[in-house]
Amino acid sequence: MHRPLPSTRAQQRGVSTLLFILLTGLSLGGMVFGAISYVRGLQSQSTTVHALTQAQLKAWNGAEVLRQYLLQVNANDLSKLALNSPATFTGLDDVTATLSQAPSDDALNCPGGKMLAFDIVGSSAGASALLATSYCVKPGKAHNPGPKAAINIKGDLGLGGNIEVVGGDGRARVVVDGKVTGGGSISGIEFLYAKGAIELQGSTSNGTLFSESSIALSGSGDYNKLQAMGDIKLSGGVSVKASYSNAATSLSSNTVIDLKSIGPVTLAGAARVTNLMTKAYVDHKGAEISGNAQVQGDYQKNGWGSVASGNYGGALTGTGGAMVNMTRSPGLQVNLPLLTAETITAPTFDAYPYKAVANYVFERVNGATKVSVRSVTGIPDGAYFLVGEGSNQDYLCKSNSYNANSCVAKICTGSSANNSCFAYDNGSNTWSISSNISDGAMAPGVLWFDGNLVAGNGVYYNSWIATGNISTQGNHRSYAVNFADYARICNGSRYARTLPSNFCVPGQATLKPQSVGNICLGSGGLLNGSFRGGKISLGANVEVFGDVLAGDVLESSGSTVIHGYIAAADLGTYIGGSKLGASTRLDMNNLPASYTPGGGQDIHIPAAVTLLWSRYR
Repeated sequence: MHRPLPSTRAQQRGVSTLLFILLTGLSLGGMVFGAISYVRGLQSQSTTVHALTQAQLKAWNGAEVLRQYLLQVNANDLSKLALNSPATFTGLDDVTATLSQAPSDDALNCPGGKMLAFDIVGSSAGASALLATSYCVKPGKAHNPGPKAAINIKGDLGLGGNIEVVGGDGRARVVVDGKVTGGGSISGIEFLYAKGAIELQGSTSNGTLFSESSIALSGSGDYNKLQAMGDIKLSGGVSVKASYSNAATSLSSNTVIDLKSIGPVTLAGAARVTNLMTKAYVDHKGAEISGNAQVQGDYQKNGWGSVASGNYGGALTGTGGAMVNMTRSPGLQVNLPLLTAETITAPTFDAYPYKAVANYVFERVNGATKVSVRSVTGIPDGAYFLVGEGSNQDYLCKSNSYNANSCVAKICTGSSANNSCFAYDNGSNTWSISSNISDGAMAPGVLWFDGNLVAGNGVYYNSWIATGNISTQGNHRSYAVNFADYARICNGSRYARTLPSNFCVPGQATLKPQSVGNICLGSGGLLNGSFRGGKISLGANVEVFGDVLAGDVLESSGSTVIHGYIAAADLGTYIGGSKLGASTRLDMNNLPASYTPGGGQDIHIPAAVTLLWSRYR
């Protein structure tokens, strides 16, 4: 039996070294494995970050695809988008979207459009990103504010003085979405349609009047036809060929050839009627019916006169001395259908869409007049300053002071070499233009003004559009661009270098009409959900050739001649309605082929989609 030999110091030598090496190896191994783990962690984190970044990019791609889609949607289809409805992306993988806010009005953030929102989710390698978006969508539309009647008024219309419409040939149609009142001399209106009552007195001579309410005429006048969904009341020396009422009819010393009334009829004074029909009764206080009377109810003879022939279904009553040669027909039914209202189109006007098609846009910027030019030969499109010095007035220059080297063209000729055509009042935001030039004071084309406008003395071959109000002063004559024709617009000598190229085509000897060129005066605009301006006041001695379109109300005084259609849209804040007074003549004789009264073709306003805000959730 052997016992283990005791360890000696010599035998234990090297153990500590071996242990140190072993521990060092383990430490190095731990460091290596730690480094490997760290690298793998970084790689995993990088993969995650990359996946999230890719998911976010896909969400943004979805946002842009949605914006492009909304640009193609019309107003009708936009209104059909329902809350929580999904969006399907063709050709775009790993992207989904849900409508989180249905289209709604927001006058502050999206005036004239619809607000809607989407939640868009992009996915990549297991990561996802949710992008919440809000859009303002303004679908494209055709803009044509031109009236379809010679006079198209929304709101009340007052007529006074001498009002004359000539040369209508079926176009002398007046539509009023309100009440019509007036006196004086009114002539030439072929058809007057009013949603409210029509109350006229004085000397009138017109065609057909139709009221969705009542008609009251006095004074003297001759009419072809009266139609009212309410009462008709005549007095004075008014004579009518045909009268038709859904309610009562009253005559006092008037002449009506054919009278039809669903309601009762009152004949007084020296009333004269040829034929009469009513589903109610007749109160005969003094009249002559020379033809035939068909009365479903009673015939009350309460005065003098006579009835040549006819029938009544009720009873013959009264003790008056009228000679009534009628036969009682119990159960008599008089067939008179109810009059019904027409569908009328109210006018509208907004100056702002026309800014994009104007040849010259006038704005005030930091106390200077900025003019943006578009489609004018000899002047590159862009922004300029309107400046002048000494005898060099009304030049478009690149700097805010006159310098022959930086000025490109003169656009207006004042009353003298040292006088500018332009004045601007900062307090009232009003532009005033005046000249004594009689053959086109301003460079021809469409003019657009931010603010109010006073068009003074001079002859102009321009279409004037302002976001505020427009008034005329002195001796003013303006030709809308389409009305002015090729000779004045494209072949003039004063501004031969600055022609509106959208109207003047090289090599062609005819004007190329544009819809905006039918407008002579247009005022008022919708800004941030509120309509501003829109009043047109024609005064002094004014003659305009082209459409006159007021966004709010129209007033005429002095001597006014308009060769074209007029409209007032009642969109503003003015109280009192439109008024045509003094001497106002609407003349539609000899209209040029290049001018289309009532607006002509539509202006296409392109759709606009704006991403208002976005955030990750």
